[in-house]
Amino acid sequence: MIIGSGQLAKVFAKSQIKDDVCIFASGVSDSNCINEKQFEREKNLLIDTLKSSCDKKFVYFSSCALSAVEYPKNDYYKHKANMENSVKEYSNSYYIFRIPQLFGDFILHKTLINFIYKSIEHKYKFTVYDEAYRYVIEINDVRRLVESYLLTKGNSTVDLANPYRYKVLDIVKIFEQLLNKKAYYEFVQKEDKYTLDLTSLENFVKEKELDIKFGEEYLMNKLKEKL
Repeated sequence: MIIGSGQLAKVFAKSQIKDDVCIFASGVSDSNCINEKQFEREKNLLIDTLKSSCDKKFVYFSSCALSAVEYPKNDYYKHKANMENSVKEYSNSYYIFRIPQLFGDFILHKTLINFIYKSIEHKYKFTVYDEAYRYVIEINDVRRLVESYLLTKGNSTVDLANPYRYKVLDIVKIFEQLLNKKAYYEFVQKEDKYTLDLTSLENFVKEKELDIKFGEEYLMNKLKEKL
């Protein structure tokens, strides 16, 4: 059972997910969202789905930023924290997967990776914080990891991210290299970063012998496949 119609939902539609699993992939994905109607829409859909699927393994996608205590939480992150609590309250067997900057196909989408790609392709000028860092993960790797975690004990919250943290400027440079185009941006002196401990995820990947090659070259290699 898959709830949603976006990229995550479409990826899991190709998966061998069993009938005893509910994938909730219809949440607010823009971390800058301040629209209470969007938050309320997700809340109502989530609770209705939880009540009708309490006998299934329930998968919810949240944000890695919630794992960083020191990182300031805006309305979006507070909303995600509330949704996590609802999942824990209503589900008998839940899997909360906290994800960072997710990237899949280069479609029009309010994600950092797609924004940088579109800006360079169309020669749009954009802003880069001089001390901004982001974790990333590719959408098919999310599917592979979720499929493996579903075979383990439920009622868990897991961060899914490539353990290497990228400076946003370095992500821009990777795109410049791959596209062979210059990016037009201006620097702003601002810090925006947090740190994750992803040791347990790295151990899980090794233990399950998953074909996921995390590390500094991860983003470059994944983007090459898509370009």
